Amino acid sequence: MAWSTIHMTRIYPLPIIALLILSGCGVRPVRLEDYPRPPQFSNFLELEIGKPAPDFELQTIDGEIWRLSGQRGKIVVLQFASATSPAFVQSLDDFQREVLSAYLLHPGVLFVYVFGQEAHPELLSAEDRAKMRKAPDEYRLAAAAQYYYRLRFGNGSVSYDLSGMIPAAQNVVILVDDMDDSAGSSYGYGRGGTTNPAFLIGSDGMLASKALYTLYYLSQSGYQAGNLPLMIQTLLRANQEHGADGSVTTNRHE
Repeated sequence: MAWSTIHMTRIYPLPIIALLILSGCGVRPVRLEDYPRPPQFSNFLELEIGKPAPDFELQTIDGEIWRLSGQRGKIVVLQFASATSPAFVQSLDDFQREVLSAYLLHPGVLFVYVFGQEAHPELLSAEDRAKMRKAPDEYRLAAAAQYYYRLRFGNGSVSYDLSGMIPAAQNVVILVDDMDDSAGSSYGYGRGGTTNPAFLIGSDGMLASKALYTLYYLSQSGYQAGNLPLMIQTLLRANQEHGADGSVTTNRHE
């Protein structure tokens, strides 16, 4: 499907630019694929649309065990996040307005945030850097929790505790990667890779779409890789026509 493709603006490092210039001066042509890529970035590039999404098992910020393969039957919007990733932080408001507002509490859609290593630890305060060095696992948990705020639904009213920026709801899950960043690495997240990759996983566990940054998915960001709400709607419609395992359902109204 056209909506499952990824469109990325290529940013060429200075060494590549220099090599491209030299190639135009009679020097041996250099292909971009010849330029060495960090292993984690290669992991992102090698993830194939239509293939099973890499499975992982992590703890939520409440200490519960959560496994991706246990969510079959639901569409998963997977984001790898970091408190010091400008791309992640800057996308939160747009993401809530354009996506979460439409599907918050939808039983067929899960929004999953995985917090791993800090994208830019140099942006942390000296106090936070000391905490991270002393107890990195505790710091990572605290960094994830600070973005979580609570919603209370009752009698049609909603109350906000704006201590964070990610809503707490039944279909919002915040996970903390292990200290080896095993989940993040398998998706290309981390230093030497991408700092805010986002993925759309179908109810059958297959990778439906991927993006270098969450911003690529948002229609008002200027990165027109695709409209994520429309992608979700398309998958939900497909689920109505087919079973979660891909089998055709007979749901005719005569």
